[in-house]
Amino acid sequence: MYLQCIRVEENTDIDDSSSPLVSNMLLSPTFILALLTLAKKNAVDARATPRNCHAYSKHVHLAVGRDPAREMTVSFATEWSMPGISAPVGGVHVGLSPDRLDRFVPEQEYPLQYNETLPNRGGMYHAPFQHHITIDGLEPGTTYYYRVVKGKRSKGVEGLVHESMHHEQQEVEDTGRRGLRHDPPYDGSTKACPDYEHEVRHFTTAPETKDGPVSFGIIGDLGQFQYSKQTLEHMERRKSGIDAVMLVGDIAYTELDHRRWDTFFDFLDDYSIFSEVPVQIATGNHDIDKLEHGNQIFLAYETRFRMPQVHPAQLGNYECPGKLGMDQPHYPLPYEWGNAYYSFVYGPAKHIVVSAYSNMDPGSPQYNWLVEEFESVDRAATPWVLVTIHTPIYNSFYKHFKDPQIFAAREHLEPLFVKYHVNVIFAGHIHAYQRTKNVAMGRVDPKGPVHLTIGASGRDCNVEYRNETAEEWIETRDASYFGWGKFTVMNKTHARWKWMRTSLSDDHPKNTVHNKVELSLPSLMSDEVVVENQFFLE
Repeated sequence: MYLQCIRVEENTDIDDSSSPLVSNMLLSPTFILALLTLAKKNAVDARATPRNCHAYSKHVHLAVGRDPAREMTVSFATEWSMPGISAPVGGVHVGLSPDRLDRFVPEQEYPLQYNETLPNRGGMYHAPFQHHITIDGLEPGTTYYYRVVKGKRSKGVEGLVHESMHHEQQEVEDTGRRGLRHDPPYDGSTKACPDYEHEVRHFTTAPETKDGPVSFGIIGDLGQFQYSKQTLEHMERRKSGIDAVMLVGDIAYTELDHRRWDTFFDFLDDYSIFSEVPVQIATGNHDIDKLEHGNQIFLAYETRFRMPQVHPAQLGNYECPGKLGMDQPHYPLPYEWGNAYYSFVYGPAKHIVVSAYSNMDPGSPQYNWLVEEFESVDRAATPWVLVTIHTPIYNSFYKHFKDPQIFAAREHLEPLFVKYHVNVIFAGHIHAYQRTKNVAMGRVDPKGPVHLTIGASGRDCNVEYRNETAEEWIETRDASYFGWGKFTVMNKTHARWKWMRTSLSDDHPKNTVHNKVELSLPSLMSDEVVVENQFFLE
């Protein structure tokens, strides 16, 4: 049994506006600012309508295969899976030169799709067909060029093998039906549909080396907002120095409207980075997508992405009635394998991605798999072990510090992280930035991991510190600037971490402390540090 249903009433808090405590809270600047922020975010037109690109291949993004030095998975979307619409057949042309794509890789499975009800009696949503095609037999550290293609299923894959780059482009009528405001979330209705079937993109496979350097971009809690745009623009200008991106959860912020998954990928289509650099994802609470009158979870997360899976996903139903609060979901949820948790090796780094929303208890499938992964690590081949999990085990901020997922990870997983000398743990969830010292079981320890929280890449940056004086295990923290990070493994003993600010938060331009309204603390100007591989410490 995964969970006990707990009935959550809408108004269970004390409602006594005559209380001096409540009155003071209602008049406080912090409370007023929170109301204004909420009002601004709730002023979004609910009629989220994606780009009218029905006839186009779109939403192209990459992920590493099970052997990143020799495999790459290309994912893309095609027609919406309306009743009576057959899934197109898909494939990828690939080669070592942009004008010589001399290898054709056909689809290995039937395209995926799902249906879901829309909020506010909006009817039924039919997701676009999702194609996931893994290209194998590649050479390590090599740049390849590729182009996605699709055709009528009735003609089969053979019709795509010699498909010309000069096929007729279909005109797409601008219906003017799109209803999303510019901010938030994303509205790309005035932009042309992507032309992936004519455009050649490229990617580079992982190197086969234990020495480095390799660099990973780290982003969290991205969404499709104005600050998300600034983050991706900042990354796009620096993409040549990024080998792969870890998106540590809370991806699209759909607010239970699955059309916003389409607008999120429309947003990504404006940039080339994720069609040239693999993006590896972790489960976030806002990726659960449990609707009020349904019991399915993680449908879009499983359908729209394809990570290097250990086993196919085992998705159970969330049987509790009513809403599932995305900010405080139950633990654990019935979700195993698939994109929930997986691992891959990229040069000298072993990446292990953990699901905070699957069962982490000893004896669970994820826990047993995690132990096997740690036991199998060869530090001579992969001297760096990096873990990604959405919820941070260490949290200096006054938000989410009571989440059951954090308690479960601290109790069950942190002992494993310490025992097996995990180097760095990447997390998000908290809309802020934080870097700890080497810490183990709540105490500063030179042999413990460094914990990095990068949860302000787009959605929000507005949380208070729990205390004016930081905990002893905190190295630095900030909740006034949006940003992302870059982790570069330089050799087997040293790596470099750099946090890059992108924008000052309009809602929270100074760092504040809970219950100390009059107090403001300065912003963090920069953070760049050399990380020593503590596995090799005497």
